[in-house]
Formats: sequence, C-alpha cells, structure tokens
Amino acid sequence: MSDPAENLPPPAPVGLGHGAAGPAGLPRGASVVRKLTLLVGLSLLPLLTVFLVGGWFYWRAVLREQVDAQLSAVAASRRDMVQTQVARLRLWVELNTDRGEMRGFLFALTSGEDSLKNRESSQLSLERMANGRPILDASLADQTGAILLSTDPRKVGHEAGNEVEFTEGFTGSHVGLPRWVNGRFEATLAAPIRTRSEPNRIYGVLLITADVSDLAAAVGDVTGLGNTGETILGVREGENIRFLFPPRNSPGATLVPLTGARALAAAIQGEEVLLKTPDYRGIVALTAGRPIGYRDWALVVKMDLSEAYAPVARALRLAGLLGLLAGAMGLAAAYALARSFTRPVRELGEAAARVASGDYDSPVPVVSGDEFGALSHSFNAMTAAIRTRRDERDAAERAMRASQEDARRAELALRDADRRKDEFLAMLGHELRNPLSGIAGAIRWWGECGDDPATLALTRDVLERQTGNLTRLVDDLLDVARITTGKIELRRSRVEIAESIGRAIEVVRPLIAARRHELDLSIAAGGPWCVDADPMRIEQIVINLLTNAAKYTPEGGRIAIGLRHQDGEAVLTVSDNGIGLAPEALSEIFDLFTQVNPSFDRTAGGLGIGLNLCRQLLALHGGTIGAESPGPGLGTTLTIRLPALPADGASQKAAAPARVELASQRRRILLVDDNADTVRLLSRLLTRRGHEVYTAADGLAALQIAAEFQPEVFLLDIGLPGLDGYSLARRLRADGFPRTPMIAISGYAQESDRLLAREAGFDHHFAKPVDFDELAALLAEGAARPDSRRGN
Repeated sequence: MSDPAENLPPPAPVGLGHGAAGPAGLPRGASVVRKLTLLVGLSLLPLLTVFLVGGWFYWRAVLREQVDAQLSAVAASRRDMVQTQVARLRLWVELNTDRGEMRGFLFALTSGEDSLKNRESSQLSLERMANGRPILDASLADQTGAILLSTDPRKVGHEAGNEVEFTEGFTGSHVGLPRWVNGRFEATLAAPIRTRSEPNRIYGVLLITADVSDLAAAVGDVTGLGNTGETILGVREGENIRFLFPPRNSPGATLVPLTGARALAAAIQGEEVLLKTPDYRGIVALTAGRPIGYRDWALVVKMDLSEAYAPVARALRLAGLLGLLAGAMGLAAAYALARSFTRPVRELGEAAARVASGDYDSPVPVVSGDEFGALSHSFNAMTAAIRTRRDERDAAERAMRASQEDARRAELALRDADRRKDEFLAMLGHELRNPLSGIAGAIRWWGECGDDPATLALTRDVLERQTGNLTRLVDDLLDVARITTGKIELRRSRVEIAESIGRAIEVVRPLIAARRHELDLSIAAGGPWCVDADPMRIEQIVINLLTNAAKYTPEGGRIAIGLRHQDGEAVLTVSDNGIGLAPEALSEIFDLFTQVNPSFDRTAGGLGIGLNLCRQLLALHGGTIGAESPGPGLGTTLTIRLPALPADGASQKAAAPARVELASQRRRILLVDDNADTVRLLSRLLTRRGHEVYTAADGLAALQIAAEFQPEVFLLDIGLPGLDGYSLARRLRADGFPRTPMIAISGYAQESDRLLAREAGFDHHFAKPVDFDELAALLAEGAARPDSRRGN
C-alpha cells in the first residue's frame, strides 16, 4: 500500500526572509521584518513624543519643587539655629543677674547705705563674669542709666539712660544689634536686676558686651549653597532693612530699602515665604524667608535663580537624551525581535521544502494550512506550560523568603525594643538626676546663709521634700516591672488635698509663668477634703496634670483647678483651653507611651508615661481618672475621684535635718559642669568652706583654665558638650596632672559608668545629686584616697 503523502502535490516553497520569494502566483513585496520594524517605529514615535514632552514639564515642576523644599528646609534649620543662639544669650544674661552681691549693692544705694565692701564684692562679681569668652566686659547701671561699676574703667560714670540697650534691658532680657568692633562682632546683652521679695521693682540693669562672632560665622556658613547662596539676618529700621552681618555677595551692603529685600520684610511681619524676585542687587533669586520670633529680626536663605535651578535643567537635558537613546534602542530591538520572530517561520518553510522533496523523516511542525497559526499554537502551548511551572516555583520561593524575612524582622524588632528600653531608662535616669543636683545645692546654700531663719527653713523644707520625691521617682522609673504592673509601695497617711495642690502649684509655677498662663484655683466650702493616701504620690499626680495642661495650652492660656466633695468622694478637676482631644483619643491617652498629639512640637512632648502612671497610682488608692474634651482646639478637663475621709486629724511634719559642719583645709578646685545651677550653687558651697573655686562649662575651657589655675582637685561632670568628662580626664592626666585627685560628678550612675570613670583616670565617683557632706568630708581627708564604696 502506498503512502498517501506521495499522492499529494508538492507545496510551493516558503520563504519569509529578506528578498525571499512568496508563494507561487503572489507578487514579491516587503519582508515581514521590515513591516514589523516599521509598525513598531510608527507606534513608538507618538508615545516617545508624549513621554518626552509630558515628562519634561512634569519633572521640571517636580524637581523645582524639590529645590524649593530643600532651600526652605535650610532656611528653617538656620532659623532654628539663630533662635537657639538668641535664646541662649538672653537666658545667659538673665542668669547672671541672679547675683546676690549686685542686688544687695543696688538695694543699698537706694537706701543710702552704700559701702566699700558692697562695691568691691559687686566689682569682683563683674570681673568674674567677664573672665572668659564670650564676655568682653560687664557693667552695672542704676535705675537712671548711670553706670556705677564696670570691668571697663572708661564706662564708669557714663550715662546710658538714652541708649537702646539700657531702655530695652530695663523691661526684660535683651540682645542688641551686633556691630563690628576691633576685628570681631560684638553685641550688648542687657537684663533687669530685681529682688526676690519685690519681683516687680527694678533696681538697675546689667549690661554685658559679648563676642557673637560664632553667631556671625554660623549665619555666614555657605555649606550646600553653591557659589551665589547666602544666609542674611536682618532687622527692620523704618522703611529700610539693616543686615546684622555683611552678606556674602555684597559685603559692603548694610542698609537696603524694603523693596530690595521683600522676603526679609515679609518674614519680619511673621510670614514664612518662598519668593522668586530680584534681591538687593537686582538679580532674580530664589529666597526662603523665616521669622526669628525675636523683636523685628528675620532670616532668609537665597540663591541666584539661575544657579538654584541649574541642576534641574541638566537633569532634564539628560532625561531627554536618555529618552531619544531609548527610542533608538527600541527601534533596534524591534528590528532584532522581528528577525527572531520570522526565523522559525523560515525554518518551517525549509521543512516543508524538504517534505516536498520527499524527505518524510523530517517532521513538519505545521498542523494547518497557516504556518503562523501553527507556530502561535505551539508556542502558546509551550509557554503556558512553562509559565505554570515557573509560577508554582516562584510562589514556593516567595513563601520561603517571606517566612525567613518575617523571622528576621521579628528578631530585629525584639533587639530594637530591648535597645530602646535600655536607652529610655538610661536617658531618663540622667535627665532626672541633673535637676536633683541643682536642688540639693540650693538646700545646702539656703540652709547655711541668710538673715530670715523662718523663710530659709520653709524653703529648705520645700526643696528637701521635692528632692526626696524626685529621687523616689527615679527609683520607680528605673524599675520597669513596677511601673508596668503597678507594684508601687505606698506610704499612706491622712492627706489634705488642698495642701498637695498648693505644693504642686509651687513646683509647676515657673512653667506656668514662662508660658504666661492664667491660673484659677477654686476650692468648694466645707473642706478640708482629706484622703487616705501617699502624700508624695498625690502631689506627683497633680504635678503631672498641671504640667500637661501648661505644655499643651498655647501661651497666654487659662488653667483652672477645682476641688469639691461629691457622693463621699474628693473630686479634683484640672481644665485648660489648650489643644483639646479628638473623641477617639479620649480612650487612648492613658495608655503607656501614648502622646496626646504626636505631630505637636516636640518641645511640648513627653515620655508618654505621665497619665498612665497617674491612672495606676489612683487605682492603687481606690480612685479613678477620666478625660473630657469638646474636640481639638477646645481644651481638656481631667477629673480625679478619691474616697474622702472625715475632716479631722492632723499630720506631723518631719523636723529639718540638722546641718553638719565640716572643716577642711583650703584647696584650689576646678569645677566643670554644663548645668549652670549646679555650678553656681556647688561653687558657692565650696567657697563657703574656704576653698578657692574656678568653674568651666565645657571641656575645652577647662583645659585652658587648668593650665593657668593649676588646681589641686578636679570636680568633673561626665556629660559635657564637645569634650566629654572621660576624654577630659585623660587629657588632664596627660597634660601635667598625673596624680591630681579627680572626682566625677554625674547623672550617669550605673556600675558600668563607674567602671568607665575609673578607666578614664577618676579617683572617685559621685552620683547626682551630690551628698555635699560626703564630698566635704572627702576634701577634708585629702581627696586622694580611692574609696571602693563610691565605685573607685
């Protein structure tokens, strides 16, 4: 029997390559490769055009916005830097007015009791004040502006009553306009001198000339601002703007019209602006202006518009070039793809030709009269099978990788949580111990000085109570298990809540006064309202509530405290007209580590434990706390309820501890600490013991003073700015003080901190707040004998 294929007519040759002949009877035309390439090219051309034109406009806008945002961020950063510098100068001059000898001198003058001793002590105070950078000289003026004392003899007797610095300083702390003198920038700082007994009466003004070259250098920093960028700090003078420091592009320009500095003028009016207008040189510039918030000062950061947007133009040109290159590559790829697509078809034609020639052993992959259909069918079936197997494999691999990634993330999360817990506890302990140092020093100073024993006894009683409270809080917070589980030991007694409120108000009053809040206290008739509670914990709760109200209420707000009796309970309310709470936040604010408003300025934020701790403490006392708020911006009311006791009974106040007097030989001591209160009070206590004390606020200044002063004992803080206490101790040991006793005074008081101190060369380690009796005893012994009890 013959093969049926032998009876079939031979098929026409099939050829789809370049110049190949078509089937018999059909005219010869363009190849499939050329047709596919032309089709892709015609499709790609409009898409490429739309992409290039649309992308050019889109990315031009996006990149310019990024440049604008970057310049605005630089302006905000420079503004924050200037605000910090001005605030530090104002705070610094205010702290220097708190010198008893100067207040006593001015008070004696008003009483006609001037004496040589008063003058000498005040003059000595001014000279100590000016004994280091940045102070150049210091003067003391009376109410009329007459300069009575000065470290510059030429200024004594000068009348400053009509000078801006005196008149501004008479009403509050003031930083004068910088001026170029003797090759540096100087500014006059002024602040009124008052007495604590008559805070509204001003006896005189402290005038300090300070070197502000560091501020000028910081403002003149052009890092990241290119060839034409500059930062300008200005102040308004009538219809003009005065530059406080010479601008980079025109060092001789000092006074320009408002129209030549539009961004500065707008910033002085309190606006944050971004302008693209001609500057004081007449050149169009990109300018970001920010108000400083101090008088009429404002700051701008600017660059010439051509330079600012030059990277944008280069990026767009590069993107266009890449787009054209991509189009050319697309055409080349289309040509190559067309050739690779038609190659199997040519192979099918050759196979058909072999069949036509009688080669039946060669399979013909054509299942229909259309070779393209046959090829597509085979290809689709093949790729479908491959795709199914690949998807299954990829899904299995993704699942395995996801499982591994989840395990890795969980491990990292646990490590991060443990690290953040340790950092939280360490920083919290340090931040709480620093104020304890100032408080302990105040107790010792006020306990040894003064002419009014009743006032000093009351002050000492308040400060000692607060020191004990804060120390117990440090112990509680360092014990995480007690906080999270509420296992806090209570020392119950009969507590009159009104007294606790009064003590809490005294603690928070400086914050309330600084933010100019109005405080209303309303106690219902029929009291006193007494509860069975731990007095320190009740006071701690009220302090937390008042502090929250003061922080989250804008300046000049109102805080109201109410106390009443209701249904056998003492009910305490703390209300404010501050930022308020959203309804969904009312049930969350008492959770641990929850902030009232995470987007609010961090200076008003906290650790997120205050309200949670209040709720736990109240629960231990059988009380409750609740929050109410009409909504955001409408204030908040926190209500505390505690079981009340009958209004009888009395409490005993603990007797003030007896003062211990320790004798010690006179020593030269260098005290280094960046906490101004600690330095001022501890130096006075040491001076009262007969020691000669020099002070420094950072490590570099301490090195210079030590070389001149040659101290016999070093008292060094660990957490110093710049050069820390460990590095300072090593430098001192290497620079001529190998055997001089060194005592560490720090809020870092864990065993690891003591080991680091010993390795750095310290002989002793005292945790803040310092036990002054123990320190005085150590100095009396010689301060050189290591004591293992202190970790040395």
